[in-house]
Amino acid sequence: MATPTTPGRLGQRLLEQGLVSRAQLDVALSEQRRAHRPLGEILTGLGFVDDEAITRIVAEDLGFEFLRAEDVRPDPLVLSGLDPDFVRETRSFPYALDGGELCVLMVEPDDPRRVAEVRRRFPYPLRVAVTTDAQIQKLLHDHLQKQASRVAEIIAELGTRAGQGEFPVERVTHALLVDAVHRNATDVHVEPEERVTRVRYRIDGILHSAENLPVEHTAAVISRLKILSNLDIAERRRPQDGRLRLSVDGRDVDMRVSTMPTAYGENLVARVLDRSGATLHLAGLGLSDPLQKVLQRVGTRSHGVFLVTGPTGSGKTSTLYALLGTLDAMGQKVATIEDPIECSVPLVRQSQVDPSIGYDFHAGLRSLLRQDPDVILVGEIRDHETADMCIKAAMTGHLVLSTLHTNSALGAIPRLVDIGVEPFLVGDALIGVMAQRLVRRICDGCRTAYVPTARDLAWLGAPHDPPHDPPAERLERGAGCARCGGSGFQGRTAMCEVFLPDAGLLDLLRERCDTGALQAYARQRGFRTMLDDGRRLVRERVTTIDEVLRVHSAHHLSEDERAGV
Repeated sequence: MATPTTPGRLGQRLLEQGLVSRAQLDVALSEQRRAHRPLGEILTGLGFVDDEAITRIVAEDLGFEFLRAEDVRPDPLVLSGLDPDFVRETRSFPYALDGGELCVLMVEPDDPRRVAEVRRRFPYPLRVAVTTDAQIQKLLHDHLQKQASRVAEIIAELGTRAGQGEFPVERVTHALLVDAVHRNATDVHVEPEERVTRVRYRIDGILHSAENLPVEHTAAVISRLKILSNLDIAERRRPQDGRLRLSVDGRDVDMRVSTMPTAYGENLVARVLDRSGATLHLAGLGLSDPLQKVLQRVGTRSHGVFLVTGPTGSGKTSTLYALLGTLDAMGQKVATIEDPIECSVPLVRQSQVDPSIGYDFHAGLRSLLRQDPDVILVGEIRDHETADMCIKAAMTGHLVLSTLHTNSALGAIPRLVDIGVEPFLVGDALIGVMAQRLVRRICDGCRTAYVPTARDLAWLGAPHDPPHDPPAERLERGAGCARCGGSGFQGRTAMCEVFLPDAGLLDLLRERCDTGALQAYARQRGFRTMLDDGRRLVRERVTTIDEVLRVHSAHHLSEDERAGV
């Protein structure tokens, strides 16, 4: 990252824009005097400000425009002269010719060597805009990634050699994992069957088939993955869990690996934990402005329990990490008990549970309370002991953040009662519950407008909150393109509902009311459901009606569906 601004000037401008606090800046300046590294690099490394904010200031000082990946429309003619190695080496992305000038995004436009490399490849005057490494990687993935996977290329290469030599287990295994990262997969599934071993990647919540493996070489590939994950390759009858680290495009990617015996061999799933893609800012979750303000207020509370609910894979942990990012970790002690630690958060003390030695959530929380914390994140409330200790910690002056497996925000209250927490304690300690799901975003490369039907308009209804819900005169959907693999979607965003209890809730809990009474109570006080938030996302042309309905499926069959049974 180029940083032409002087440390004092950069820090002052960040202060003026409210991007860092005086205490954070003082810590960064102290670290700079010790380590003699650029201030911007130290600030981003400590997690006080993101790379994009620093780069925008750098671009302004250099007199260049700042652009993100979605701001450009690459010309196929220019793309034909690019290759991934050139983009990575120059940290630049030429994307169009305009009026005889080459439009190019660069991370370091003040580096004469990299500028010379671009001029050597493209003999045109340059029109430079500044961007970040993350945006260059996104453009690289969206526009220069090969359609055929590396695994397919290796297997095809073996076919042309007519079976000469041994099966390249290490190459295939490495290519399988790298392909998953390049395709932004969250999970890799290796599933042995009788005649073939299926490999599938979960991308944006949907499983997609990848290149299948020859069944005779499956055991070797799984053994290689187990070696990388420090698992016992001789043990094939019992499930095992491990972890591996892979270097992809110059960044470290962690994967959590799980094996399980099945009828035709060991089934293996690797969860991709890409630290570089972690969202530590509320704005990056796609939440509405009012909801972001609510969560920011939660972060200022001195005590209480705040829960995030939803099924596995709904982004609960990412939301809690983003909430931690709003806290003043300089003036408070913030600590976590997790299983596993999925992302490193600067200035936060993080501890991973290990049930095999008796260090579970309950034991970890009991130990953590002796460490004088102000804010505690508990990865998940699973049992009465953990729930009871979280409630007691909140009532003794701690802010407790955690997750719970329920289908709705209001469902968290009877769930806590079901696992043994007294209703009056729930009413006293609970400061809020947020439920969420992840819906796929419409692909920016192929989004097209259409006029909604009468049925669409009936489902959308009237805008709930006119300042935030635009009119539905036209909606958008993805037509499908190479960038999104023909799905019409790329990336995901959160669809949420938040319930903030008030004094009246305590009376209802004393009466041991059911969920229906809680829903009626919440609705009277303006509670917006997750489906309401889905309608907002459709009106804002972030996602589609079908996608909202796919994710927010009703718990019971509709009248039409029951009629067809």
